Amino acid sequence: MKSKIFHLKVIKIKSGCNFELSWENGKTIAAIVDYPQDLDQGYQDWKHAYINCYRDLRVIKIKKSGSIPSSKKDHAGFLREAEARFLSLFDRWLRDGELYEIREEIAKAATDSSSNRRYWVDIILTCNCPELTRLPWEAWEISTTTRTNLSGFGTIRIARVSNTIHAGISHDKIIPGIRRRARVLAILGDEKGLDFKEDRKALAHLSKLSEIKFIGWQPGKDSTSLKQEIVKEIANPRGWDILFFAG
Repeated sequence: MKSKIFHLKVIKIKSGCNFELSWENGKTIAAIVDYPQDLDQGYQDWKHAYINCYRDLRVIKIKKSGSIPSSKKDHAGFLREAEARFLSLFDRWLRDGELYEIREEIAKAATDSSSNRRYWVDIILTCNCPELTRLPWEAWEISTTTRTNLSGFGTIRIARVSNTIHAGISHDKIIPGIRRRARVLAILGDEKGLDFKEDRKALAHLSKLSEIKFIGWQPGKDSTSLKQEIVKEIANPRGWDILFFAG
């Protein structure tokens, strides 16, 4: 499948961010926008709500037994609200007018009239600090902030790359399909208060297309040996196409 590739570097410098989009033979577009401080607060609010929701799930069985007073707080509801606020702040930031040319160039690449079959528009994203890396870039709604109607065959997808990786990726390359079953490593954490039956069932549906290995916490297994086992599996010389985490 043909893939059009962009490289997007986002560098935070004091209170601003430098966006640089590059593609093909040295073509670039750069823009500088202010970094909103409320975006960091939005992330912290979401993180706090997520942790509280997870803790609530873990003790739900104990609460039902009556040994712990039942909380009237709707942690799942708080999490949904915090996530919506966080995504709204993120979306508003990326709608900045200074980023219009970058958004438009990506949108145009996804509407190639000369193509009559599906293709990818890959954005290889590099950020220079954790505050940027942890943002939900996959939720960037580029199609709603440009004049270009994304009704073509191109599908935009974003991949994060460490800023320590310097190996070049050529533009407009043909990416060969995988001629084997995809390898999936499913890492399951502490199951207290959680039910992984549906997760296992969903992965089982992929068994005809993929080779799946489950690894995770079991009664009586200490955390140190489990961590060593997980590290060993992740470093398997055959590699993995998908890492799935739960718990």
